Amino acid sequence: MSEQTQEIRKGFNPIALTVILLVLAFIVFSVFRYFPNIHMLVSITLYFIIDIGFIVAMILGIKTKDKPIMVFSIISNSIFFVLLSLFTFLLLVAYGIGGP
Repeated sequence: MSEQTQEIRKGFNPIALTVILLVLAFIVFSVFRYFPNIHMLVSITLYFIIDIGFIVAMILGIKTKDKPIMVFSIISNSIFFVLLSLFTFLLLVAYGIGGP
């Protein structure tokens, strides 16, 4: 592969990771909605791992040299990180109220 093709492919990794993590978050949400007997800490842990993935995708986006990819990565990943962190916090509050 040529060097230019590798640069283009490397530049789209943060965008692809963001999309994959977003789809994964919706899949986790739907699976735990249809199977309510699964323990709540499993879903909280999975959301926490996805949240860390958004931080990694944002760092990868910041390291790219392409300006539009960098801006998209910072904005989208920070929004998704905040929203998923808020959702995870609300799940933790619900788990604390409901108890084990």
